[in-house]
Amino acid sequence: MPSVAPRRSKRLTALPALGPLYLVGIVVCATLVVEAFVDGRYTDPMLIPLVVLLTAAYGGLRQGIYLVGDQLVLRFGLGRTVVALSRVREFTIRPLPGRAGKRLLHLELLDGTQVATSVGVSRNLFSPVVRLPFEKLVALVEQLDTHRRQSH
Repeated sequence: MPSVAPRRSKRLTALPALGPLYLVGIVVCATLVVEAFVDGRYTDPMLIPLVVLLTAAYGGLRQGIYLVGDQLVLRFGLGRTVVALSRVREFTIRPLPGRAGKRLLHLELLDGTQVATSVGVSRNLFSPVVRLPFEKLVALVEQLDTHRRQSH
């Protein structure tokens, strides 16, 4: 039976490029939703899009790479991928085909599967990826590789 003990989660990446915009969206939507409930407007049709925007902004803000015990959690939008560090063969930084100046961090698993992350280098300020300077991306790869070796 798996352990139910809480494990600490450590965020390894910075906030996404649009992080401040996501924060503003969360504050505005949450304020409008709370105001509607305080006024007793429980059936206001505007609540549905506000809740959807609030959820999307929260999902965008949580985007990045997290280390939870010996597992790597890749969060993107409202989804996530969990990969055990013991299943990772290597971490690589690859350019995206047809996108000049954009590189993403990829994981190669032991079975040969390539997993692209939402973390990379991009010249576009409004890119949805978690933007890092190339030097910090290389340092992140080294840090992840160190954790991978320690998990074996």
